[in-house]
Amino acid sequence: MNMKHIAVSLLTLISTPLFADECHYPHNQPLLLGDNSHRIVHQTAYRTWDDWVWRGPEYQCPARSPENCKYVFNKTHTTEYSWAVGGTLNLENIPVIGKYMPGSITGSYNKNKSLTTSYNWEVSVRPGDFAKPIQVVTRRWMRGVYRGAYVQTGAMCNGSSKWVLSPRPSRHSMYRWDPNKITDQWKTNVAVRTYATYHVHR
Repeated sequence: MNMKHIAVSLLTLISTPLFADECHYPHNQPLLLGDNSHRIVHQTAYRTWDDWVWRGPEYQCPARSPENCKYVFNKTHTTEYSWAVGGTLNLENIPVIGKYMPGSITGSYNKNKSLTTSYNWEVSVRPGDFAKPIQVVTRRWMRGVYRGAYVQTGAMCNGSSKWVLSPRPSRHSMYRWDPNKITDQWKTNVAVRTYATYHVHR
């Protein structure tokens, strides 16, 4: 193989896209997030805060009890909670496709995780005091960007599968995956750990 052929081969290799174009009809937005998009954290708050996602029934030790009461809830409870609460994820600006990404970055109290606790241990409660089982999600405020997105190529596809006989209107729905594309910013209160305990108070 001469130098000319080597140069042509290298040029062909460099010009060949690493990711094939994909049709994501009916989308025609400039960018789409997908299953392989990642949250990149740029800033985190120093302090955390406790989000009580469940509070059980309250028990009171009789005020005239001659000694502390021993209380055990003795039940198993499961609570659903979300990865993120509040803040701005800006998903209204960038559509999300795929199975996993929507549930993992959605805001508000969309239920996508669960915490199960068997309250089989007892707690000491002083006369007149109250106790109740609680489940807690410790959260930390974080801010960052999304990395990895489908980028619109400008080409069209009609969105019809081989099983559909009637074609849909053509749209600029061809995309190419870019793993390094930085898209919109997000900020929210992220769940960093969970725990369960009894809240004892007067």
